[in-house]
Amino acid sequence: MEELEQIVLVVLAQKSGVHVTELETLTMRALGRPIDSSAYKDALSSLQARKLLSLSGSDVRRTEPDFPERLLETPVEQFLSSKDAFSYLRLEADFTVWQRTARGGRAGTGVWSRPDFTIATIRRRKYDPVRHLDLIALELKNLAGSTVVAVHEALAHTRFAHYAYLVCPRSVMTVGVHAAIEDSCLQHGVGLITFETSVGPNDTPKLANFRFEVDARRQSPEPDAVDNYIDDRLDDENRARLMKIAAG
Repeated sequence: MEELEQIVLVVLAQKSGVHVTELETLTMRALGRPIDSSAYKDALSSLQARKLLSLSGSDVRRTEPDFPERLLETPVEQFLSSKDAFSYLRLEADFTVWQRTARGGRAGTGVWSRPDFTIATIRRRKYDPVRHLDLIALELKNLAGSTVVAVHEALAHTRFAHYAYLVCPRSVMTVGVHAAIEDSCLQHGVGLITFETSVGPNDTPKLANFRFEVDARRQSPEPDAVDNYIDDRLDDENRARLMKIAAG
């Protein structure tokens, strides 16, 4: 069933607004073998229930679910604090603190001064006895907010962060917009992490297939700006833990 659903979505991404019968033919052609009509109807029903396609009469169109950013925070945090994400970002759990920073704490100065997530890590080098702090700011956007402007918002965080990332859904329907976002990230040294979104139980967001598409380039914010940001945005527990890690 999952394979059939994926083929249907791929076909609709290339040609939306298709008669249901024509879609069945195109799906069978893409799959490379005959398909059971009842299985095909079940696939359409499943995709419609997950709000990945709309069916109006005999016309089928692909849709993309979207959610408020606040609802995306928990599943995004679950991935970004996972072993896979830590490995990619070269983070060691014992030397890293993590916090949602979209709300709470002091407001900071200037516009775009509140990334949704902040990671502070003390890096250790094999042959260098000196440790150094890296601050990573991650800006989360939903589908509606995923624009080139969001890249500049993430870039603004390099006033106080060594690395900036934009985290956003990967659209299959606005490919040109996604390409522009990727190009802008490459140009400005902003990292790009994308994911696929579908509708889970009780209309909750279900995120999958996270992908690091662009690596962030290390920036050189003023040390005082880094310290001030940590004082303003991290809670007492994380600040104390970070100071303990740095002193150790």
